[in-house]
Amino acid sequence: MSSIHARSWRSPQLKSQRGVLTLVISLVILSLSTLVTINLSRAILMEQRIANNDNRSRQAFEAAEAGINAALIYLGNDPDVNVDGVIDPVFDTNADGTGDSTSADVGTGSVTVTTTDLSGDMSSIRIVAQGFSDDLSATRTITQTLVTINPLPNMPDNPLVTRGGIIISGSATVHNPEGHSTIWSGGDIDLGSNNSTSTEVPDIGDPGYPACMDVPMTCNLVSASNRLIAGVDVIENDSSLGALNSDEMFENFFGMSPTTYKASMVTVDTTPAAAEADAHLATHEVIWIDGNANLSNITVGCTTAITGGGVCPAANTKPSIVIVDGDATFGGSPHFYGLLFVRGNVTGSGSVTVHGAMVIGGTSNSSTGGSLDIWYSSSVLQGVARAGATTGSAGTWRDF
Repeated sequence: MSSIHARSWRSPQLKSQRGVLTLVISLVILSLSTLVTINLSRAILMEQRIANNDNRSRQAFEAAEAGINAALIYLGNDPDVNVDGVIDPVFDTNADGTGDSTSADVGTGSVTVTTTDLSGDMSSIRIVAQGFSDDLSATRTITQTLVTINPLPNMPDNPLVTRGGIIISGSATVHNPEGHSTIWSGGDIDLGSNNSTSTEVPDIGDPGYPACMDVPMTCNLVSASNRLIAGVDVIENDSSLGALNSDEMFENFFGMSPTTYKASMVTVDTTPAAAEADAHLATHEVIWIDGNANLSNITVGCTTAITGGGVCPAANTKPSIVIVDGDATFGGSPHFYGLLFVRGNVTGSGSVTVHGAMVIGGTSNSSTGGSLDIWYSSSVLQGVARAGATTGSAGTWRDF
């Protein structure tokens, strides 16, 4: 009896203990489950945030990269289309050919591009592109420097340079307001019999002389040579020039072989048949005409066509280099602003006007009929630096 009573007395307590233990275990499991769920939710939320941040970061980077590419293309063509002396914004929002905005949308993001003229002549430009995500929460910045390689490292000091001789059978005026030499030749110079043929140099009686020679086109000029008298400004039969071969003559001004130059520096490579169409109104270009060329009534290096005795306004002047890889025959009234370099001989009866300089690489006498008017201008020749090939400078890319 006592044994049965003892078992009956302990049974409720054991059941109670087992119930509490079950409850505790259940609470522990519930707590652990809750913690796991919370941590899992946090992990998922963190992954979503990371994914969203990564996506927005990519948006911002892609926008910045697109901005850099747009700037390289626009500024590589011409950093100052409206010729106001200031680097243009790189985005053309109204499609008129001139950049008017520093910002643009790129996909779902956007970009702002700023520029800095590092050289003072726009031949070295730092580009900073700041890209933004769609909600502006992420931003990435890319920096690169655009450089223009000078296509004329050794510019002429004389208005007219010829490796061979030259015969002026028509009329000609060769002006050098910045020095006392006008024609430099490796052969004979025949100024012809036309009374209007002359060379001109600065007047030493000019009140501004000699300082005026340092400022292009400011000196008063006087006649130095004519059909009867060849003055000291005319240098002929210079063996140091006449002894050069064709490639050496070319390298003397351009600093590299014709083959290398054509492959790396030329921006317009054309044929004699297409030369006039390709060269007319070409600005800030290095034009290579592959063969003998007939050129007439074209304007090169100016944004507007010039006829007769007209002059290109300073705001429209964008000098170019024209290289004729052969002989050149001129007719009509062609106008050139920059450097005209003929690797062969020159003939023609047109009224040719050159602002900058003219170089003739032929070995025989070139004969210029018609009218030849050459104005030496160092500022125009320096302006052809903007015509060179452009590239992103190595080592300047920064995306951090």
